[in-house]
Amino acid sequence: MPMTIMDYRHYTNKLGTFHKNDPEDMKLLDNLRKMVSNLNKDLRRANMDYQFYVKCQGRLGKNNPNYHKYTWGGEYGRHAGSIRLSDAVRYDAYVYRRRSNQRIY
Repeated sequence: MPMTIMDYRHYTNKLGTFHKNDPEDMKLLDNLRKMVSNLNKDLRRANMDYQFYVKCQGRLGKNNPNYHKYTWGGEYGRHAGSIRLSDAVRYDAYVYRRRSNQRIY
């Protein structure tokens, strides 16, 4: 399945959805991470005090055999917070700005 990029109104940081079993999607995700890494190198050279990072959120999908781990009484429970990437069928990727290293007094 191809990666889906949509116009999200409330998720301005979302890059898209990447399917774990699709090699093209994983290659595209890897390229996006490299692009952010190169952007961070350029920001450091320009003496900027901020960086960016790519965060992947796991999504279970339909009929996932790991679903029971995230239900009440499961290994992680209903309030696990996030789905482990190893249990996910697809990833939603987001780009965020890191905090600066300088303290504000």
